[in-house]
Amino acid sequence: MKKILVGSGIIMMSTGLFAQEAADKKVQAGIVLGSGLAMQKMGTKLMGTNGVGNDLTIGANLNFNFSETISFCTGAEFDFNTVKYKPLTASPTYYNYNDTEIIRNEDNGVNNSIFQMTERKQNAVYLTVPTMLLFRTNFIGYMRYFGKFGLRNSFLLSSSISDKGFDYASGSLLENGVLDENESMKAPGDMFFFKSAVGLSAGAEWNFSGSTCLMAEFGFYYGITPLHNTKKEGKMTLYTSGTNNGTGNDVYYANKATQSQLQLKVSILF
Repeated sequence: MKKILVGSGIIMMSTGLFAQEAADKKVQAGIVLGSGLAMQKMGTKLMGTNGVGNDLTIGANLNFNFSETISFCTGAEFDFNTVKYKPLTASPTYYNYNDTEIIRNEDNGVNNSIFQMTERKQNAVYLTVPTMLLFRTNFIGYMRYFGKFGLRNSFLLSSSISDKGFDYASGSLLENGVLDENESMKAPGDMFFFKSAVGLSAGAEWNFSGSTCLMAEFGFYYGITPLHNTKKEGKMTLYTSGTNNGTGNDVYYANKATQSQLQLKVSILF
């Protein structure tokens, strides 16, 4: 019986020492990995979502601890984001292209090919800087629990487009289109360079060795900025053609959407 009591006492003391070591740290730094769903709220009746998108996150986080229970969380995360769209217009949606570049209205020439888009997958890579307040409980054994509230601010690094539809390589819609895919296309200026979302998350932190902790959290982030540039007609690439030949009476429009995310993230902090 004495051995059991002594053993339990040693375990409780070591638990308290490890937890206190983690709790006393002023700065925690480590790696983060996350995955989630990307949900687009459309701002136009001409384009709609084609299923739920996805998001993969990898990067590094920093927690600046003001006290045992309040911290500021930031870092640098790379978000690999995929969204899917489809036209909803009664008339088909087209764009002009040259090789792998989708041509803007103001840059369109007579020698460009035409593509009728029926489905679109848009990939983007963002550098995200979270700015969030973190509220934690005190350690209960090896565990403590937390909630976060704040912003995820993202800066566009690159984007590409893959479309399904019909190709009019001759540049005239009077000829028959060929069922085709345009992959790894570029549309300069289509996506807005900055994306911001406000949100909250909740999770748990496990102090499993010394001051090293494993954190898991689930959060929701509501997008407050547009995904696409929408204001200047000269920068737009999508259009419906009133004359059905790709020239004249073309009505250009821009895709409009904001993005919200559900994310599951796991991080190791030292």
